[in-house]
Amino acid sequence: MGALGDDMDFAVRHQKAMVALEKIISKVTTEIDHAFRKFPTWPNDPPHALAVLGEEYGELNKAVLQATYEPEKSNPDNVREQAIQTAAMALRFLISLDRYEYQEGEQHPQVKL
Repeated sequence: MGALGDDMDFAVRHQKAMVALEKIISKVTTEIDHAFRKFPTWPNDPPHALAVLGEEYGELNKAVLQATYEPEKSNPDNVREQAIQTAAMALRFLISLDRYEYQEGEQHPQVKL
């Protein structure tokens, strides 16, 4: 098949991908709205904000591992749901990027046990 056929295949794949992306973005937007309503505040310091994102990533990781190794505990729909929640928290992290207070936290020495 010539270059024109390859271009047509690409155009069709690209269009399908864009439709799928629009659906995903819609679901992520709905999840962000839900999160804003449930938790209207967000940490001022980036380590705590990152911890929120990390918690969601951890749930996604667990869902993937369970779907792979313990399919009775998870499935691709659960993985998708966790991925959407993780994407929503990543966007919340980004939304506040210019508001974060980058301050070194207090530390204490530890003794060797």
